[in-house]
Amino acid sequence: MILSDRSLREAIADHRIVIEPFDPSCVQPSSIDLKVGNLFRVFRNHTAGVIDVKLDLEDLTELIEIPDGGVFMLHPGEFVLGSTLERVVVPPDLVARIEGKSSLGRLGLLIHSSLPASEPLLVLDDRGLVLRTIGEIVKEPRPCSIVAFDPATMAVSYHAVTGWYEGPADRIFEVRLASGRSVRVTAGHNLFTLDRDGEIVRTRTAALAPGIHVAVPRRVPPAPTPSDVLDVLSIVPEGSRNDLTIDGPTVARAHRERPVEVAALLRARGYEAVGYYRSRARLPYPVARELAGMLDDLGDDDRIGRRGERHHLPVRLRLDEDLAWLLGMYVAEGHRRKNQVNISNTDQRRLDRLTATFARLGLPVSRAPGSVTCCSGLLSDLLGWLGTGGLAPTKRVPPCAFGWSSAVLQAFLDGLVDGDGRVDATRTSVWTTSHGLVADLLLIFARLGRRAACTPKRTAHRALWQVYSPHGEHKLQTGVPLPEALLLRARGEAGLTQRRAAEAAGYRHATDLNNIERRRGRDSVRFSTLRRLRDAYAAHGAERMSVDRLDALADGDLAWDRVVEVVDTGEYEPIYDIEVRPDGRKIENFLAGHGGVFVSNTAGFIDAGFDGHVTLELANVASLPITIYPRMKIGQLSFMTMTTPAEQPYGQGAAGSKYQGQRGPTPSRYFENFRDG
Repeated sequence: MILSDRSLREAIADHRIVIEPFDPSCVQPSSIDLKVGNLFRVFRNHTAGVIDVKLDLEDLTELIEIPDGGVFMLHPGEFVLGSTLERVVVPPDLVARIEGKSSLGRLGLLIHSSLPASEPLLVLDDRGLVLRTIGEIVKEPRPCSIVAFDPATMAVSYHAVTGWYEGPADRIFEVRLASGRSVRVTAGHNLFTLDRDGEIVRTRTAALAPGIHVAVPRRVPPAPTPSDVLDVLSIVPEGSRNDLTIDGPTVARAHRERPVEVAALLRARGYEAVGYYRSRARLPYPVARELAGMLDDLGDDDRIGRRGERHHLPVRLRLDEDLAWLLGMYVAEGHRRKNQVNISNTDQRRLDRLTATFARLGLPVSRAPGSVTCCSGLLSDLLGWLGTGGLAPTKRVPPCAFGWSSAVLQAFLDGLVDGDGRVDATRTSVWTTSHGLVADLLLIFARLGRRAACTPKRTAHRALWQVYSPHGEHKLQTGVPLPEALLLRARGEAGLTQRRAAEAAGYRHATDLNNIERRRGRDSVRFSTLRRLRDAYAAHGAERMSVDRLDALADGDLAWDRVVEVVDTGEYEPIYDIEVRPDGRKIENFLAGHGGVFVSNTAGFIDAGFDGHVTLELANVASLPITIYPRMKIGQLSFMTMTTPAEQPYGQGAAGSKYQGQRGPTPSRYFENFRDG
C-alpha cells in the first residue's frame, strides 16, 4: 500500500519518516518531490580498460562539485551519479522508491526505469505457473515467484518476488533481437551482457547497439510441482457459472444425506423439479455453491455441464498426452462456434486420434474427410476461457500450459507441429499468423530446453511467421560473448603456454587459440570451443572458480541473443517493476517480454532502516545536452507499507548495509560481495 499525502505528512510530523531539509510544498498526492544536490560523480573511462566488479573502482569516478549559481551539463549518452539534496530516513515498517520526474523524462533525463503494464512474465504462485502481465502482478500483489537467473551461477530458476512498484508514465522503447524476441522497456532499464571476464554486466537500453548480445533463457526449468490437471470450475468466469450444472457421486451423496436442505435450496432458487435433479444426481451451480462444502468435495468422477446440454466434462480434467496433443492441434488448425469445435487436417491417422480423444471425453463427435467436429458448447466455451484465442491471427498457447509437466507440454507442441508445422532432418518448425503465438512458442521451446527463433514470411494478405528449433547446437545461438580475459586467466592458472594450451585443447595450430585470446575477427566463441578449453585447463590445474565460470558459460542456462535494433516507440505509458531479492540475495532480474528476455529490476527499493542521501543514477538519452541545476526537483519519493516491520533493518547487523549513512553520490561497493565470500 502506497502512503497518501495525508499519511506522508503525519509520518514526517511524527518523525517516523525524515526528509531533511523538508519543504511542505513538495508533498504530492502519493509522493514527495526531492531535489538534486550539487555533487556529481563522472566516470573517467580512460583509466580502466574494463570494469571488474570484483575490484574497488572508486578511482574510476571523479567527484565534481558545482558552485553556487553553477550548472552541471549532462551530454547525450552520458551516465553519471548524482545525489539528493535531502537526507532520507526510512522507518523499519516502510520501504521507499524514487522515480524521475516524468516531465524530465520527456526531455530525455532518466533516473530509474521499468516496464509498461502489458509486458508478460512467467509467474509461479498457488495457482501454478502461468503467463501474466507485469501490470496484473503489481496491481494484484500476492506471494509469487518468477523466472530469473542467479548472477553468480547463471542458473535459471524460480525466485520469490520481494516487492512491487507502479510508477508514472515514461517513454517506451522496444529492444528487438535476432531470434524474434523483444521487450518493451524505458530507456534507462537494463538488459544483461557479458564482459571479458565472463561476468554479467547490466547495460542500459539507451546504450544498446546492433550487434550487442544480451541474455535470454537457454532453458527454463519446469515448475517445482507441475500440474497436469485442469480445474474446470476455476477457469469458468464468474458471470458464466450460473448456466452450469454439476452431477456425479458427490451430488448424489448430497441428495441422499441432505435431502431436505437440497430440496429447500432448489425451490428457493426457482427449481421445482426436485425429483428430476435427484434422479440424475445433478444440481444447478447456484444451488451447489450454497451447499456447505459441496464445491470443495468435488472429485475426479464428478462432471460439469452447460444447462440444456446432454454431454458433460469432468470437473477435474486430467491432461494426458492425447488430450494435450488435441489442444495443440486445436491451436494450430481449429476453430469454434457457439456449440461446436472443429479441427481440420488431411492426415487420416491424426483425424482418427482426434476422434478417439473426443469420444474418450464422452463428447459427441462426427467425422468428415478432412476434419473432425465435436458438438459441445461447454468445450467450445472452455477453449475460450483457457485463453486459446479465436481466429488464426489471435491464437495463443493457454497461459496455464507453461506449468504442465514436460511430457504433457511436449505432446501439446507435437499437436501444434502436426497441425501446422513440420519436422525435418535439421529442425522442428511451426507456421502461424499470430504474433502472440510466436512469443508463446519461443517460451515453450525454452521450457523444453531447446533453442528457438522465428523468421517472418511475407504473404500477399497477412503476416506469417515460421518459428523453428534446430536439432543441432551449431545452428542457432551457438556461442557466448567472448570472455578472453577469463580464458587468459584460466590458462595462466593452468601454467600452460599458448602453444601447449592449444595442443591440450586439440588445436592443430597455436594461432587458433591466439586469435581467440586476442579477439581477432570475432566477438563471440562457440559453446563447443569453451568446453574444449575448459576441459584442457581443468585437467592442468586451473582454479575451481575459473573452471566453474567456464562451465556455466558453456553448459549453463543462459543463451545470448543479438540486438537488431532499439526502437523509440514514441509512446508514454505508466511503468511497473518488481523487486527480486529473496532472503536478501541480489538476484535482481526476471524474464519478461515477447518470447522471453532477461531484464533487470532497476534500482530497487530503499530498504527499511536506510539513513542517508539517495544516490541517483542519471542518464541522458536525448540527442542534445541537458542542464541540471543544483536544488532543482529531480525525483519523486514514494513510501510503501511492509507486511511486518523488518527484523533486521538496513544498517543493522547482517543486512549488508554498504550504503548506510552515505553523503553525496556514492560509487558502487559491489566488490564487497566478493570480499564477504
